[in-house]
Amino acid sequence: MNKEKMKLLVIGASGQVGGAILRHAPENWEVIGTFSGKPKPGLVHLDVSNRDEVFDLFEKARPDAAILCAAFTNVDLCETERERADAVNVHGPRNVCDASVKYASKMVYISTDYVFDGENGPYREDDTPNPLGYYAWTKLEGERITAFLPYHLIIRTTGVYSADPDSLNFVMQVIKRLGASETMRVPNDQFGSPTLADNLAEGITSLLRLGKTGIYNVAGSDFIDRYSFALLIADVFDLDKKLISPIDTPSLGQKAKRPLRAGLVVEKIEKEAGIKMIGAREGLMLVKERLNASR
Repeated sequence: MNKEKMKLLVIGASGQVGGAILRHAPENWEVIGTFSGKPKPGLVHLDVSNRDEVFDLFEKARPDAAILCAAFTNVDLCETERERADAVNVHGPRNVCDASVKYASKMVYISTDYVFDGENGPYREDDTPNPLGYYAWTKLEGERITAFLPYHLIIRTTGVYSADPDSLNFVMQVIKRLGASETMRVPNDQFGSPTLADNLAEGITSLLRLGKTGIYNVAGSDFIDRYSFALLIADVFDLDKKLISPIDTPSLGQKAKRPLRAGLVVEKIEKEAGIKMIGAREGLMLVKERLNASR
């Protein structure tokens, strides 16, 4: 594969991760993006659970690499809508992997720190997964399917946020709710590594350009609990911290179990790709700059 110039297929380009990859792909790459729900200009429709649709698109696009961003990510709904979770998060990756084999494309799969049980985070790439809920199980299955390909890249990330005002990411939720003077209860026992979507995209495209294979953690450099992160968001955006109250996870009554001390160690990508994975405050400042510039 000519890594300096390639044809890239971004599956799920209408989401915040896929959208960030579209923005950060090198200018000399030919990039095709897809959507599955609401149409977006410049993107083509693809249902990853529809095998024929997947193969038809690969036949037309003939990508050098495909990045699978599309997923059913509602952790609680995955517990009750298991057929849907299987269709998108298991059969979808299988369809894309099979098409990648047929058309000699590199497969890039976006995974999550939820493949771990959260007992001993933050986690390294060679730590042993132990998923707690159905969403986590489907994502680990996607990893296993992808790992059979000789030329694959598995990207584990977590807590992705961006300046997309239409996104449901945690940062946007905090900004909107506190901006409307609404109170929030935020768990203080769920630890992770909040990740700026643009920094994630930079890491993914760099790994592709370098021809890397295997598993890489691509996440924020800070290990922080969700409540402290919410307070930091309020601080950066000059919002009322008193509207945020801490709560423990059991009190939330969520359907799916969460890995409480998850998060990811990012030494491998920083060393091998020369990428700086930024911390939470720096990421939030970049979000603030982008939101201010769009007004």
